[in-house]
Amino acid sequence: MKRLRQENRFSNTVPTLIEVNLEKSKIRITSTKVLCAKCGKEHYVDFVADGHRKYYCDECLKQMHLDRKKGKVKIVFNEKLKKDQYQFICDICGNLRRASYKPKQEKGLIWCKECESKQKDADRKKKRGNIVIAKKPKDS
Repeated sequence: MKRLRQENRFSNTVPTLIEVNLEKSKIRITSTKVLCAKCGKEHYVDFVADGHRKYYCDECLKQMHLDRKKGKVKIVFNEKLKKDQYQFICDICGNLRRASYKPKQEKGLIWCKECESKQKDADRKKKRGNIVIAKKPKDS
């Protein structure tokens, strides 16, 4: 079997060839070593990179997608439940949520139910902190 090496003019991409044997048939997967444009980590991609584009590692790519979706509430149809749901990212905990309720939007922030209840509990504790329970005086 021939191993192909591709000459590359770009310093941030290094092509490598990986061969996998599955049930008498050989599958060739060409993976290319690239540098993340955001954090600078090296990682592999499953295609031959040409070097003209910016490449990102999985962590940076995931963070960029979450940043793009932040602050937006999207209505998505749920096939299992056969109804519309709201898809959003909570600005407090940062989790992607799908819920049947419309999320609370306060001061430009989107809150999920869990963070909203935690905030209400914290507010109640602050208000209770000012209450003083008087002790009965001892009879002498």
